[in-house]
Amino acid sequence: MKRIIALIDCDCFFVSCERVKKPELQGQPVCVMTGGGDKGIIVSRSKEAKALGVKMGEPYFKTKVEHPTAICIPAHHELYNEISKKVMDTIRDFTPDVEVVSVDEAFADVTGFNKLHQTSYTEFITKMREEILNRTGIPVSIGLCSSKTLAKLASDKAKKSGGIYVIRPEEAVILDKIRDEPISSVSGIGKENAKHLMYNDINTIREFVSKSDSWLRKAFGVNGVTLKHELLGETVSPVNSKPEPPQSIQNTSAFEEFSTDLDFLHSTLAGHIHNASKKLRLWDGYCSVLAVMVRTKDFNVYQVETKLKKPTNSEKTLRDAAHQLLDQLYRPGTIYRATGITLAKLTFGKKQQFSLFDTMEPEDDKLSRVIDQLENKFGSGIIKTAR
Repeated sequence: MKRIIALIDCDCFFVSCERVKKPELQGQPVCVMTGGGDKGIIVSRSKEAKALGVKMGEPYFKTKVEHPTAICIPAHHELYNEISKKVMDTIRDFTPDVEVVSVDEAFADVTGFNKLHQTSYTEFITKMREEILNRTGIPVSIGLCSSKTLAKLASDKAKKSGGIYVIRPEEAVILDKIRDEPISSVSGIGKENAKHLMYNDINTIREFVSKSDSWLRKAFGVNGVTLKHELLGETVSPVNSKPEPPQSIQNTSAFEEFSTDLDFLHSTLAGHIHNASKKLRLWDGYCSVLAVMVRTKDFNVYQVETKLKKPTNSEKTLRDAAHQLLDQLYRPGTIYRATGITLAKLTFGKKQQFSLFDTMEPEDDKLSRVIDQLENKFGSGIIKTAR
């Protein structure tokens, strides 16, 4: 039986939270930024700020010059976490099967709740949306279909159609609604995959799902096949209200501009280590193997890994090891387009058992945990450690 899945996405979440705190900001061009002073970066914008032309990720010093009427507010992450919990608790009052994706987004399995409440699915999620707004003051957009991928696509459409968008789970209806959508609009495709698809003359969802499983597996691996069947309305990835700890943690990104500069590569790598190690500590995990990857302008990928002396969640230990691996990979004059890291051989909890009689106490970095707490309260980048 197909599941019916909703994706609940809070609209301009950080801005909406600030408006709950200060109602006089309603209707104003509001921006929330991380960091302090001119080093701040815009991370959330109201629709009024978007209309002014303020861009996501834009530095504050540029915003204040080019858009002087925009109201820029430092992020208050403690407030956002508190309101997020209220939003998620409200969703759980409608269904126990809730998978929290991020502070402002969650999947919910609502299969059968239309019959339980003797209503349509559209009416059910409309009531959910109204209840979230009444209890928390946060407007949300809800998309509904039979797979996570389609629910996400529907939630994006909901932002432009009154907050609710339903795609009926029949394959013919699905394809009729989304077949001409650009494949780049699908969550998880990414810029590089979109370019690869366009190179193969695949521009729309219809053209993507018309490809055979074997072609997609060869071009994109198992994820390509999974995406195709999710786009056809199959519940390949069900809602998981009790997520399993990750088997590995990856963090990678392409540069806005190509670079040959080793210092720049080290800087991006430090950012990847920060994000990945923070996620590792969130799971109370420890890493035993670290891998560093670089991708050249010509899409050649080079990777090297090392086994650490002991399991660790220390950002400093991981960063030092990563920089040494990057120095091994780097070739002067080579043009690079991306860096990335992988934390592997993960274990969870304090004791690491290696033999019947032997245990090893992992390295638990208290400084990194304190920095995590500060960032959760005051925003990312509030404090940095020296290399």
